[in-house]
Amino acid sequence: MLSLPYGLADVFTDTFLGGNQLAVYTETTAPLDADLMQAIALEMNLSETVFLLPAQEHTADARVRLYSTVTEVDFAGHPLLGTAAILARDRAADEVALRIETNAGIIPVTVRRHGGERFTGWMDQPLPDVQSVPGEQADQILDVLGLKSSVLPVTRYDAGIPHVYVMADAPEAVRGIVPDFPALGEAAGTSRINVFALTGPSSAVTRMFSPYDRVPEDPACGSAAGPLAAHLVRHGHLASGTRITLSQGEAVGRPSTLYAEAAVESDRITSIRVGGGVCLVGSGQLRLPDRGSTS
Repeated sequence: MLSLPYGLADVFTDTFLGGNQLAVYTETTAPLDADLMQAIALEMNLSETVFLLPAQEHTADARVRLYSTVTEVDFAGHPLLGTAAILARDRAADEVALRIETNAGIIPVTVRRHGGERFTGWMDQPLPDVQSVPGEQADQILDVLGLKSSVLPVTRYDAGIPHVYVMADAPEAVRGIVPDFPALGEAAGTSRINVFALTGPSSAVTRMFSPYDRVPEDPACGSAAGPLAAHLVRHGHLASGTRITLSQGEAVGRPSTLYAEAAVESDRITSIRVGGGVCLVGSGQLRLPDRGSTS
């Protein structure tokens, strides 16, 4: 039998059994092809599953392959924080700086231990490509969401996962959305849809819909948090470099808290940082027939 150990983490929470769940396969020296990794991710049935591999770049500490239940993704937020906490768990230092290699490049991540299995982590995210969403598509998205308008222009940001952002005029409008996932999928195309509203000068509630995934509403989306902060800064709703607190996951029973900071100069995004808590909640082994076995 092929035995593949993994760790389980709850990310963007300081409370066990909250936040966004993650599985990290920590020893994948056995040959795993893309089809098998995808099948394992579907077996775990979480927003993302990580496969930890030796780094290919000499400046990186480790390499990861990231899979949702339906596809490989080039970059994701909560998997990198969770992976960093698992890598830091067996190190003596209370704070560990890591460089994690992804398909979207090397991502610096720093994690700090807070006793037991609790950590906090911060990552520097890739800078996104920014595109306006055509008016007809924006209107279709708003119609499916049941919103009359977006406070800010409906905009697409892509730093490895494409996200479309819609700003509602009140938190109640965000919380009240009853998603029609087939219709959202038709309206969004290949993008995820993020709907958010400010709850204070530097806080917001947000929901992320991934219509084609088997986890169609994400409890906490780190890859969306950074561009959301940048979107607010670009349009003057948040000062450059100000930390925003994002609440997510309440609608799916996984309350989560994400922190994001974006620096913008003359409408050019210069840096994005995203952070949050990590709780390491368990471990296990997946046992499969050896690849050479006929059983």
